[in-house]
Amino acid sequence: MQSPIVTRAHAPEQSATGRLGDGREIVILYIKEFADQCQALQDSGCSRYRYAWFHNEEKNNYILHVKWEDETQIAVRFTPQHFSLLALLIEPKDVIITPVPITDLIKEAEARGDDHLLFSTPIITFSKMVFEDPRPYLYPDQALD
Repeated sequence: MQSPIVTRAHAPEQSATGRLGDGREIVILYIKEFADQCQALQDSGCSRYRYAWFHNEEKNNYILHVKWEDETQIAVRFTPQHFSLLALLIEPKDVIITPVPITDLIKEAEARGDDHLLFSTPIITFSKMVFEDPRPYLYPDQALD
């Protein structure tokens, strides 16, 4: 697959990890720029999407490009400061993208005396998302373990 031309990719400003009530591991990304896409996807009811990972020539930025059946698209940029998140995504994880700061969600939970985050605005969710192991790109002569 050829890389799409991504002119606007947004990096997460905050991230968190945790578990859902059923024990599934999650990664939460706060990306305020996706508020419109979150709302549009909720309004459209679209659930079918395709995603692909790309990197720049220097291999210091990885892009997650997602496109839904209604043509809504997002692109998330992961820079070296986010590589620990990519390492988590080598194994399938559920991913939540929220346009609300995670710190605000935590404050709301603490105010309720609860340890569960409640998302009152539309969010984007992915089930069992996987990042392709970056080692082949970073060390092409090194075999995978």
